[in-house]
Amino acid sequence: MGIQKFRPRLERAIPWLGGLGLVIAGSVLAGKFFEDRSTPGLRLSAGPKFTRRHDVAAYLCQQAARHEVAVEQVDSAGSEECLQWIRTGQLDVALVSNGVVVPDDDDIRVLAALPSELVHVLTRRELADGRPLGQTLRGKRVNIGVRGSSEWLLARDFLAFARLKLADGDVAGDVTPTEWSKEQLVEQARAILAAAGPQKQALIDELPDCLLVLASMPSTVVPLLAEAADYQIATMPMAPAYLLDNLQASEPTTTTVEREFLERAIIPANSYFTTRPFPANDCQTVGTRLLLVAHKDASERAVRGLMEAIFEGEFSRRILPKTPRELPTPYALHAAAVDYLDRDKPLAVQETMEWINGCLSVFGAFSAGALSLYGLLWRQKVRRPADYYAEIRKVELPAAGADADPEAPLERKDFARHLDDRLLQLRQELIADICEGRIKGEQVIANILALLKDARRNLPHDGAVAEQLHALDDGRVVRFDANHSPPARSGASLPRPSAASGQR
Repeated sequence: MGIQKFRPRLERAIPWLGGLGLVIAGSVLAGKFFEDRSTPGLRLSAGPKFTRRHDVAAYLCQQAARHEVAVEQVDSAGSEECLQWIRTGQLDVALVSNGVVVPDDDDIRVLAALPSELVHVLTRRELADGRPLGQTLRGKRVNIGVRGSSEWLLARDFLAFARLKLADGDVAGDVTPTEWSKEQLVEQARAILAAAGPQKQALIDELPDCLLVLASMPSTVVPLLAEAADYQIATMPMAPAYLLDNLQASEPTTTTVEREFLERAIIPANSYFTTRPFPANDCQTVGTRLLLVAHKDASERAVRGLMEAIFEGEFSRRILPKTPRELPTPYALHAAAVDYLDRDKPLAVQETMEWINGCLSVFGAFSAGALSLYGLLWRQKVRRPADYYAEIRKVELPAAGADADPEAPLERKDFARHLDDRLLQLRQELIADICEGRIKGEQVIANILALLKDARRNLPHDGAVAEQLHALDDGRVVRFDANHSPPARSGASLPRPSAASGQR
């Protein structure tokens, strides 16, 4: 009965649902057809010129062009400025130092990790006398790089760890900081090499006593300074202690260096060569991985092409990049980078598992809906024993005169037939419900039948009819004379007993 009730509505809804599905499918196909398949360009920065980082970025731009990704390279002060530009949307991609963190960097994502940059501590030859580095630097001019660069951040952090206070304006300090850029250092070194005599010495004297240069190996700046002003690479014996002391604030309010992302590193002996190889011995130092980062809203198609340029072909063989999954970084993976890196999973397994998961999800949702609908329809269809008890009570109350039945006739004889017909109909419905499984339980069925029988016996029948009904309920055979007829079934009215029938 519940299914029949909803069937007209379902039949009317099916064409509308089919039409809606066709409209949605057509819209999706049309969107795919008219989709702009051109790859957007990207803006990239790797800090200032005259650094290997800048050269690697330029090489990456060349390789990206082979994968149909146009990358425009722009100059900047360094990692801090690059991260700020990405955060504000002025850049799409940047090469920055791992561990340099700016506030509110939730929109920054990582794509790849490139080789490390190492801190080169350069001191004049006359200062390389074997004393601890802290004592060597005290009272000297120390170049910490330009503001906004990784050098500037690392140098200040390292000097503070070494208990060396920077002079600031009129406030005296243990060291005097200078902020020569790499471009200025390269120009000064070239000027020194081109000069002679007192002019050359004057140019050398203008340079600081010590420089902290962060650069990938081989650095383009370090050998030039060593050749022009006879700088030496000094070791950093406090590097292990510096890296172990890494309990800085996890959510700083200013740009900072998080030491847990830095690495212990060694500058091998004889790594550089000018007129002679140097350094003479291995030098302990601190390194930081170069990270290729992007804004989270950068074009996924362009990022995918950039990932192909990094990890496939010539760039991958020469630069040896690593995936961000191989080392800790402060940033989450870009969505396009995840898709690219997951391409190495077995295709059949991946597609099969995705298909199975999709099917199970659809099947689960459909099954839950179907079961809910089935349960609702079944609950509407099932007859409870209380339904029969209520119907029997509706017959007994008018029979006892306790309640009025608006559908019953007013004549006593017709009234009795009307109530009896209702009880017979209830019994037929009970039999149908038993056959269709809508009501179960032998004791429940027996109780309902007993109540039906008692209700029929209590109806206000005249004598002969009452005796016939009692006999039928008790299962006895009653012989009717010519003037008597058997009681009616299923809605037929009972015959009026004749006057000649009498009492048995």
